[in-house]
Amino acid sequence: MAAGTVGGAGAYVATNGIPIINGIVGAAGASAGFTVLTAGFAGAAAIFTLVLYFALKPDGCIRSTPKGEPICLSGIVEDTVDQSSTAVAVLAPFAMGPAGMFDLVVKSIYWHYVTQNSYWVYCNAVGASMLPCIIKSKTACGAKIGSLIGVTVGAIGGIILGYIAAAAVGGAIGCAASGPFYLLCLLLVLLVAAIVAAVVAYAGAVIGGWVGEGIASAGSDPVGDAWQGLDAGAIVTAKGNWVTDPDIGNNELFYTTDINRTGQFSTGPSYTTDDADSTAADDCPIRPDPPR
Repeated sequence: MAAGTVGGAGAYVATNGIPIINGIVGAAGASAGFTVLTAGFAGAAAIFTLVLYFALKPDGCIRSTPKGEPICLSGIVEDTVDQSSTAVAVLAPFAMGPAGMFDLVVKSIYWHYVTQNSYWVYCNAVGASMLPCIIKSKTACGAKIGSLIGVTVGAIGGIILGYIAAAAVGGAIGCAASGPFYLLCLLLVLLVAAIVAAVVAYAGAVIGGWVGEGIASAGSDPVGDAWQGLDAGAIVTAKGNWVTDPDIGNNELFYTTDINRTGQFSTGPSYTTDDADSTAADDCPIRPDPPR
């Protein structure tokens, strides 16, 4: 009985189409219907959701960073890491992350900043305690905001263009609202609507991100400039938002808010805590400022 029902339904569709979506595709020049708009909306929504995921990360661009404690500490820079990517900046600016980081071998009086509340202690090759100091990217923040605006505009335009493209394809291949090839033709038209909407939404996100990058890069960036001038052996005093990384479990500055280079160590890495303690006194208070 079930097989007969399915077979009968299939024969009806082949002969008459599906009543609720009849007219979605039709003879040349026919307009796309509500289902085509829905397909376009789905394609645009997928890209919008992707951009929104990156834009709303708690990285201090749109959402605040994890609440920590403002601290000051000093030591010797073990190494620096450039975390920027030209490919990401060009192809997916909404996914840009921090500009980079440097690992600071801290003086012994600041050990508690490395160990307290952490799941594990970040150390260098000779076992000296280090605190990763993350550098915020102003251009990444501009890109995220620009991409969010761009993908919104692109999504609206993509749905409209997807609707038009789907109707044109349906007309060009002569889809009929009934017959054995109706469902295949309908699927093709829906795919066209979804793909066009997604492509236009993505293009909006990328172009908006480029514009946001350009605007953000025009301003001054004292912390970023100071970080770019660092190398292994730099003696620095650093300030920032002290947090425990929720994904990895070590403590870090996220983000570093001030870098003051006070000298250069005489030898190369790796550095010990004794090396850090041998440097000149810094201007940090022994106790951190109260949390804000």
